[in-house]
Amino acid sequence: MGAEKNRMYIVELLMDNEIGVGKLYRAYAKHFPDYRTFWTALAGEEVEHASWLGKLASKVTEGSVLIDEGRFNTAAIKTFSEYLERELDRVNGSGISLIGALSTALYIEQSIIEQKYFEVFEGDTIEFKKVLLDLADATKTHLGKVEEVLHKVRGV
Repeated sequence: MGAEKNRMYIVELLMDNEIGVGKLYRAYAKHFPDYRTFWTALAGEEVEHASWLGKLASKVTEGSVLIDEGRFNTAAIKTFSEYLERELDRVNGSGISLIGALSTALYIEQSIIEQKYFEVFEGDTIEFKKVLLDLADATKTHLGKVEEVLHKVRGV
């Protein structure tokens, strides 16, 4: 795979993961009607995150945003994507408890933060920095929202 195709592949994997998280959250919304608004809002924001990554993709193509290919572990992101698919199958199959769904969402949001998925991008433009900051802030916000609902459900 050529260098440019590899860079675009990395962006596509990141976008696909955001969309995958959104699909999982939409499945939770269907499974837990009392929390539909909560899950639907998170799912919509995940789709928005994918669109922000799409903006970065165009910047990668034009060369104003670079990708640190050495920092990106393609196998790890594929494993994460497979995890999302298994969780989606579980929700659509045998089901999951609300605490289980919230715990999974907590794990997902923490993983994105801890693995610093979005730090694969490098650039100096204001637009680029804003997108990365927005992605980081949104992920932290999701983490906080999930923690809040999880504490509420557990009665903590």
